Amino acid sequence: MNTVPTPAVEFAGFVLMHCALIADANRDGELVCPFAVVETEGDRLVIDFEAETQEQAIEKGWASLQDWKPVANGWAFGREGLYRSGDTGVDVMVVTVWIVGMDVPASVIQKFGRDGEQALYLIGAPELIVHASQTADLVAQWERADLFKGIALHPHGEKWSHWQPQ
Repeated sequence: MNTVPTPAVEFAGFVLMHCALIADANRDGELVCPFAVVETEGDRLVIDFEAETQEQAIEKGWASLQDWKPVANGWAFGREGLYRSGDTGVDVMVVTVWIVGMDVPASVIQKFGRDGEQALYLIGAPELIVHASQTADLVAQWERADLFKGIALHPHGEKWSHWQPQ
């Protein structure tokens, strides 16, 4: 059962696509500048969080949720990170989303890599987690089609399929 509202998953997909476009334009060693997309009464505002370190920029982005909750209909926070499994790590795009009516935010995580020519490619299926106080719980069953609907709503959504493994 999907514990994250469909509009939140769609919004996360839209912002994930935006994050992927930025990651695709970057080259080795360049990170996606953490950013938020805030929806208020049908308008969307993109806010970049620049700082001396990626960690500081991410802290600013997370803090912005509290600033926007009272006035926004939705907030999504996109950034790049590293997914660790044992001694290995893989690059990930992470979009954390909150919309009115959600008690806690949720995040979509998409692993990715670069080929020898620095072209972006996606690894595996996106994952959905729900944030609960100091932990995050994986959502085992959810409608990935809702995420892909949000991706398709982005003006460059057709590019998503180009990054899929062949």
